[in-house]
Amino acid sequence: MNPEIYATGPQVTLRGWTPRDLAVFREWMRPGHDWHRWDGPYYPVPSDAEADAAVEALARAAGVVSAPAPGPAPGSDGLPPRRLVIDVGGELVGTVAWYWESRETAWVRTGITVYDPEVRGRGIGREALGLWVSYLFAATDWVRLDFATWSGNHAMLAVGRALGFTEEGRFRQAREVDGRRYDSVVMGVLREEWPG
Repeated sequence: MNPEIYATGPQVTLRGWTPRDLAVFREWMRPGHDWHRWDGPYYPVPSDAEADAAVEALARAAGVVSAPAPGPAPGSDGLPPRRLVIDVGGELVGTVAWYWESRETAWVRTGITVYDPEVRGRGIGREALGLWVSYLFAATDWVRLDFATWSGNHAMLAVGRALGFTEEGRFRQAREVDGRRYDSVVMGVLREEWPG
């Protein structure tokens, strides 16, 4: 099964899912992986049952399983896929995603997670988010995109600044990580500001 390719760059390919990816993704959901300390560490790590359910839902939404998903077929709503694989060298190293902050006003929040610590510090996250934002603006008429993180995630904040995102909101001491309070930060970019 050859997954659909949505965007490519020098190091990163954003692509659809394969059955093999689901097993890799499931393994990254397990407790103990370093990425859990950076990507929303104020949320609980999913239990095995919750992770299994999330992978099953992802498989159905991505059209990777043989049993048909209830409701419309993937992509039949005319919207971009909700989650794609960040592929480096043929391997899933992370994911990009989007969700509605407010469907009524077409306000979309994006997300990115690089699971594999071996590829961090090489610009993978910056390239993947840049490809994702360019793809989403090209595939839709959305006016803006944003992401939310916490003030302790210096790498994500630096990626946003490097790509031209503007800090649009800061909710002081809204997140607690390891007994310490951090700000919640929202960074956004408008279509007219995006160079891609």
